[in-house]
Amino acid sequence: MINYIPQIYPDELVYSLFCRYYVHSGCVSHKAALSDIFCKRSDNPSKEFIGHLNADAQNQIEKCYPIKELILKNTMFPQYARFIPLSQKEKAMYHFEFEYCDAHHLFAILPRTDADGFLRYCPLCVEEDRQKYGEAYWHRTHQIRNMQICSKHKCYLEQSEVTAKSEKCFTFCPAEEYCKVIEPRIADNADSLRYAEYLSDVFNSPLDFSKDIPINTVFYYAMADTPYMKSSGKTRYTKELSDRLKAYFETIGINDIASMYQIQRVLLGNRFDFSVVCQVAFFLGISVTDLTAPQITQEQIETEKATHTMKDKEPINWQEYDGELAPVLEKVAKGIYYGTANENGRPDRVSEKMIYRELELSAHRLEKLPQCRRIFERYSETYEENWARRVIWAYRELSEQQKPFYWSDIRLVSGVKKKNIGKVIPFIEKYADKSTANHIISIIGNIPL
Repeated sequence: MINYIPQIYPDELVYSLFCRYYVHSGCVSHKAALSDIFCKRSDNPSKEFIGHLNADAQNQIEKCYPIKELILKNTMFPQYARFIPLSQKEKAMYHFEFEYCDAHHLFAILPRTDADGFLRYCPLCVEEDRQKYGEAYWHRTHQIRNMQICSKHKCYLEQSEVTAKSEKCFTFCPAEEYCKVIEPRIADNADSLRYAEYLSDVFNSPLDFSKDIPINTVFYYAMADTPYMKSSGKTRYTKELSDRLKAYFETIGINDIASMYQIQRVLLGNRFDFSVVCQVAFFLGISVTDLTAPQITQEQIETEKATHTMKDKEPINWQEYDGELAPVLEKVAKGIYYGTANENGRPDRVSEKMIYRELELSAHRLEKLPQCRRIFERYSETYEENWARRVIWAYRELSEQQKPFYWSDIRLVSGVKKKNIGKVIPFIEKYADKSTANHIISIIGNIPL
């Protein structure tokens, strides 16, 4: 049972709040803290969101902080929900607030790059926090993808040793313990500083749940009278825009620069990635207010809808597109297959539908992308094979606890139903060494089928 809730600090991640609870509550282990906060062991939270709180923890937290306020002000929700359609935004908020749902089912959350793979911190923020609060904490603004500079202190962010990704064995890593005392590296590139401030201001702007103004409509009117749109307004020169944007952001050292196809999909209203949108908006000189609270009428929205003809859209250079998308698909498929992209770390089945959803691809698009198709087929498997890998994963997870466990435990952790166990046994030896396979079969072999 959760015994107290720490004071939450400005711009603090909820994950950081739970880390400090773990330290100050006297919990003897990570497992004990997890039990205090979450519904069950398999409900490992993401560091970016809140997770599946148990009833007691939710009641205690709501006495101090409204859950909706925590979602908006202390999670990475604004990064993923900022530019998505209103109906999708409302659905996501409902699930986070009332009916727990894995964030990957609500947003397109792509795998992190190496540069975004660990929680980041500002050395001067750490010093300031320790003086003011007696301890450091994880700032959520520092975790925005492609954020490299602390907009407050104008110094480069440092990477900690704490992974920002989901973990098989979830641990609480308080910033006070993992943020090293280090000499701050002051940023001196004016454009880099302006972009960091822009990301921060966009991220922290209020989310609008009253109007549904597509981001592609915002860009349409921002591109008028620029070299990137024909005077008639019926053709956008996306290649020209992409080339110039790439050259600009290379000069200020951005890690993950939007590609032509990512930009094209944003302009068509098929993609809402925060980093891509912010890069295009910053490059076009769109103010934070005009981006986050645009004054656009329904008539203007309808006018933009009728102009979806792009000079660079057809014909697409499929070979170039294939080569660009292949490494992204590899990361996504690998994360799903091995479970690193899942909140509970459980390996999942890589389906074509899932790939289309995660990469926001149109149906049957893989038929035109041979490299991507080969990657998908490499990770493709039957349901029975996936169930077998889940059972093996659950067995290994339970074995690490070094205490007796039974088929019911394996079933609970793996999510494989009893009626399917007969279909799983033939594949156990395919994915496990002989000793492990024999032990698993000996456990599940005694189940009456």
